[in-house]
Formats: sequence, C-alpha cells, structure tokens
Amino acid sequence: MTAITAVFAALFGAIVGSFGNVVVYRLPRGESVAFPGSHCPNCNRTLGVIDLVPVLSYLALGGRCRTCKARISPRYPLVELLMAGLFLVLALRWPPLEHGFAVLPLMVVVAMLCMAALIDVEHFILPDVLTLPALLIALAGSFLWVEVAGLPSPREALIGAMVGAGVLVLINRLGALVLRRFGDTAERLWPLGLDQTNIGALAGAFGGVWVGLIAGGVSVLVNLVSKRIVRLPEPWVYGLWLLAIVLTISSFTVSTATAVTGSVIAAGAWAMLGAAYWWLHDARNESAGKDAGKDTKEAVAEEDDEPVAMGFGDVKLAAVLGAFLGWELLLVGIFFAVTSGAIGGIIARLAGGNRLIPFGPYLLLGALLSLFFGDAVISWYLGLFAV
Repeated sequence: MTAITAVFAALFGAIVGSFGNVVVYRLPRGESVAFPGSHCPNCNRTLGVIDLVPVLSYLALGGRCRTCKARISPRYPLVELLMAGLFLVLALRWPPLEHGFAVLPLMVVVAMLCMAALIDVEHFILPDVLTLPALLIALAGSFLWVEVAGLPSPREALIGAMVGAGVLVLINRLGALVLRRFGDTAERLWPLGLDQTNIGALAGAFGGVWVGLIAGGVSVLVNLVSKRIVRLPEPWVYGLWLLAIVLTISSFTVSTATAVTGSVIAAGAWAMLGAAYWWLHDARNESAGKDAGKDTKEAVAEEDDEPVAMGFGDVKLAAVLGAFLGWELLLVGIFFAVTSGAIGGIIARLAGGNRLIPFGPYLLLGALLSLFFGDAVISWYLGLFAV
C-alpha cells in the first residue's frame, strides 16, 4: 500500500509540476497564472487536455506544438519529472498511511520553493508571493508534524525559521557593509525595515534573544511616535556588535553562545517581520489600485546600486527552509548549499561558461539533501568527538 500511495504521489507531483511550469513562465512577467488557459506561446492556440498530460504529451508530440510545430522547451517535462520524483521520495519517507496528512504541507512547500528556485535561475529573483506563503504553510504544517520523526515541532519550526533568516540577514548586512567599505547604507524604510534587524542583532548580542526582540520593538515605536526614521548608522551598529561578541569571551555581559544565539534569532525575527510587513503593504496598495510598493521603491531608490553579499530573497528562502528543517538540519543544509555552490562554480568555470547561478537554487538543494541525509551527517560528525 505504501508503494501504491507513493505512485499516486508521483502522479500528483507530475500534475503539480505541469502547473509549476505555468507559474515559472508567467509569474516573473506579471501575468495571471490562471487566465488565460494554457496555450502555445508561438501560435497562441489554446491547448487541449490531450496536450497537457505531463511528460507523455511532450513525448507523443515529439517536443513540438501540434499546430505550428514550434519547438517546446525540454524544461517542461523535466520540471514535471522533478516534481514527480520529489513527491515520490517524500511519500516513501513519510508514508501518508502511517503519518496521515503530515507530508502534504511539506509537498506543497517543496513545490513552491522549486518554482521559486527555477524563477531565480532565469530572472535572479525569489518572488515573495511564493516564499512568504510557503513560510506560513511550513509553520502551520508543523502542527501536523508534532509526532512525526524527522520533522520539527511548531516551536522548532519557528526557531528554525528565525535562525535561517538571521544567519543570512547578518551575512547580507555585514557583507554589504564590507563591500561599501564600511559606509552607511542608503536604505531607509519607515516605520519598519532593516534598521530594526540591525538593532535586534546588536541588542541580542549584548543581552540575548528577548533583549534583541524588545529593542527592535522599541525602535519601531520610536519611529511611529517621532513620525520619522530614528536610526544608528550601520558602521556604528556592527562596530558595537563586534565589541559585544568580543566582550562575551570574558563573560562581561552574557555567554558567547547566548550572545550569538540572541543576535541571530532577534535579527531573523525582525527580518521576517519586515519582509511580511512590506509584502502586505504592497499587496494592499495593489488591491487598492495604487502603485504597489511606491513608498518602498522611493525609500530604497538610492540603495539599488549598492553592492550586496547576499540577496534578501535568500534571507526569506532560508526562513522557509529552517521552518521545515529545524535549526540543526538547517545548518547542515547551509553547509551542503555552500559546498554544492562552490563545486558548481568551479565546474562552470572549467567548462568555460559565464552563466551565473544564484545562491537560491543551491540553498534549496542543500536543504533537500539535509532533509534526507542531515541526521546521518550530524551523527557522523558527533561521532568524531566520541571517546
């Protein structure tokens, strides 16, 4: 019965992959993913049911449109096979007959992240409309994972999300600071933005998680009361942050573990809150017929030319990964991502190619490897210290 269920999961995955192809093509172009129906982009003929059978239609048509004979990209059946394979292994790892609907939100999240990663490869963006809803689904799905081995509980999922966002947003801020030669950022957002992430990281390094969370909240309140942005320049913030980490060595403030944990989690929490706030802000403006994100675009117009060490889309993606991995497996996943990214870059360089692949797809690859093999890697690593 497990095998039969897995086969049905694979078929369902192939159908999801077919829809995923529509999302990957239309979403970056600002088109509706629902209307009009699927059609040939060359002759514009509406495709019938017989043209939309995952993989089989492509093979039967010889990879060409039935009407105009235009070539169909092999990406379409490959994406369908990818989704089918992922759903198959997920159903085998967490059989629905044993765990009920627990694996369903995981399948949905993985599918959404695959679509986002494919868009990232082509357009160098990770759409909020995929990553942020995926984060909500992962956090909600964790309530179904309480008794499921290998998946985090709600508390572990929330901590994992904050750690994922925190690690990458600190790389984002510190890396950009170095690339700007320690000049302050031009980014200005009111009342909530990366300033609160900076303050949360700094206060968390001095006093732990709750101090960092409260300090970020106080910063938002100060902005609201003063009706302007009240902030510290980033060079000052991260100079003090480094001092706080150094002071923990002598236990002058809190322990080093508490400082690092507090800094990462508080920064991640405020990064997630800021991302959610501006996503909802833009969606509200769009639904009201206004220029979506106008305030945001004006506020960060000067920042567009600033160098970045890590895109903020990767920060939001890491939050989703942490939500379905937990913080321990997330760290293993980041290790896998960095390793695979380095290997991929070396191979591409040796092959003479100049096509850059962003970090988002490597992050997802690392997370999927960690999902299935992360526990074994952790056990092996800890075994190195066993007497």
